[in-house]
Amino acid sequence: MPRDKEQKEANDSEIISDREVWSAIRYLDPESESDRRKSNIAAAIAVLSIVFMLSAVLVYLVLVYLHEL
Repeated sequence: MPRDKEQKEANDSEIISDREVWSAIRYLDPESESDRRKSNIAAAIAVLSIVFMLSAVLVYLVLVYLHEL
């Protein structure tokens, strides 16, 4: 029984937390954060472009409808 407890403690001490892993990744690849920022900006621009195009189509349809009245 004590041997199992010692083995469990050894296994527990070898477990690495997610925070430690991400910290190591950021340290080893510092450009990944700037790449993530660039992709977030690109995604925001794409979403805003789609919203703008849908708004333009909606305004066009409203103007056509009002013109027919």
